[in-house]
Amino acid sequence: MIPLTKFLEVSSASHIVYVYEDKRYYIENLISYIKAGIERDHHLLIIENPTIYQEAEGMISELFSNEQQKRIHYVDNHSFYGYHRDFHVHSIVEHFGKILEPFFKDNIIIRTWAHVEWKNQDGISSKIEEFENLADCSVDEMGIMSVCAYTATDITASLQNTLMRSHEYLMTDKEFVRSTFYGIPSNN
Repeated sequence: MIPLTKFLEVSSASHIVYVYEDKRYYIENLISYIKAGIERDHHLLIIENPTIYQEAEGMISELFSNEQQKRIHYVDNHSFYGYHRDFHVHSIVEHFGKILEPFFKDNIIIRTWAHVEWKNQDGISSKIEEFENLADCSVDEMGIMSVCAYTATDITASLQNTLMRSHEYLMTDKEFVRSTFYGIPSNN
């Protein structure tokens, strides 16, 4: 168990949905997540929007040594999620596994942070639901801690409720709680 807040511990295999509203808090929380991983000698896979990562990078270079920074691995989220093409669920999950495979092969503990973004397209809510259900199984099987971040203005209340079914924890800019919907099947 890992203490995440004063009142809440999470297992090392935790799936967390982060619905954020304020970019400043978002970046602070991203840096805190990286710091907690570095303090535990974990590697971090950060799948992030290039603009946001560039802002965070300044703080990363100030806070962490060159050696610590080698444990932070960045992937452009637009490329990762097919932002310019279709959000193809199985390709994304397969690609995620391939990125993580070398870490597992070398017995390196890794945690992930993924800012999920997509282009406008039909059926995106059902694709995201399918993706997150698969991701929840993968996170559990791999035994990793994984944050999936969504911009609050990009998701509907219905999609947020769906996300809470496939994530054990819900995080906002200022709160962190267990999801009361986790594991409850959707009515679809």
